[in-house]
Amino acid sequence: MKNMELLNICYKYFNRFINANELIIELDKQKETEVKNMIKDIKKIIKENPNCVDDFIKKRKESLKKMIDMHEKFNSKDEKVIKVINKMKRDYEREEDCLDRWTKITEYITNNEYFNNSFESLTDYELLMFIGQNIKAPFPPHFDQDTIDKLIKVGIEKDERELLWRLAFNYEGKGLKFDKIVDYFIKNNDDFYLSELISAVGNDLDIDYIVDKVNDKEMILGLKESEPVIRDYFTDEQYDKLMSKLK
Repeated sequence: MKNMELLNICYKYFNRFINANELIIELDKQKETEVKNMIKDIKKIIKENPNCVDDFIKKRKESLKKMIDMHEKFNSKDEKVIKVINKMKRDYEREEDCLDRWTKITEYITNNEYFNNSFESLTDYELLMFIGQNIKAPFPPHFDQDTIDKLIKVGIEKDERELLWRLAFNYEGKGLKFDKIVDYFIKNNDDFYLSELISAVGNDLDIDYIVDKVNDKEMILGLKESEPVIRDYFTDEQYDKLMSKLK
């Protein structure tokens, strides 16, 4: 899985989970000659592009602070939520690369032949796992609908429900369709993951379709319990129509 390791490291950098110096440390653990050559080139870019606190970093810090404050306001006891908050706090305190340095390093890596060959070598399932490692990554790989459908297909075949909703969340707002994930969750009466999907990409879903298709009362009760996180994606008419099926 050496190809996966390289991609994980690079996308940690693309998504600003690590800075350039941390990128070098991570890449240096890889033994391939091609990676060693990448390190030399990246070190040269670092030297030629001194880091600074630019407007991009300032805005990111401000955005992170708002998100941290918003999440802490709800005082959630959910371990997953707490983990996300703690990660955001670490990101807030961590040194980041300025936009110019980040852009030059990112462009270099994404145009590197060895990097691209590593990416193309992944199976559909490996690619789904790769994407699903992050929730709403700022810089996911660019995919068209056909590729997304392939990843959804393998996720359904292997019953990877967590990976399926994460896949959708990473591509929220990009004009892609996730109807097949909706159908799969409804078919399995999985109100938990349908709620997760709606809360993540509700604006990308056909809510009328969901209201018409969900008929299992236990599933509707489960969706009702998730009202705080899904209600904003339903009109009053849509929500009342769904709840009326409990009568």
